Amino acid sequence: MLQWTPGASPILDVLAVILVMLAAVMSLAAAVGLLRFPDTLQRLHAGAKPQVLGVIVICVAIVLRSPSWPVVALTSLVVVFQMLTQPIAAHMAGRAAYRTDGLHGELIILDEMADDVSAADGPGPAGSAR
Repeated sequence: MLQWTPGASPILDVLAVILVMLAAVMSLAAAVGLLRFPDTLQRLHAGAKPQVLGVIVICVAIVLRSPSWPVVALTSLVVVFQMLTQPIAAHMAGRAAYRTDGLHGELIILDEMADDVSAADGPGPAGSAR
């Protein structure tokens, strides 16, 4: 059985502080990207990637600072749910931005969704209500 004592090692405390600072830098990078990039898709990328990595780094820092099995279990759940929900949320927001023209078309190099969106927006089969 794992027996950790919180705050027993000053080295782990310093490492936890370094990880929190790293997460703060990732949050700052995400904020700069959100302000600087020109369209929604690039802003989503700039905000989603550092956010997930920042949550992971913060969870590791929490485990280092307060090591116990319940804390490990809780932070693991937080990381798993962040890794499952953030890409889906960014994907849905990106699709909504694409369909509502919330992006710069000249910045898209390869548009693989154009045919699918035009087919979905076209007239349905005869007699169907859309």
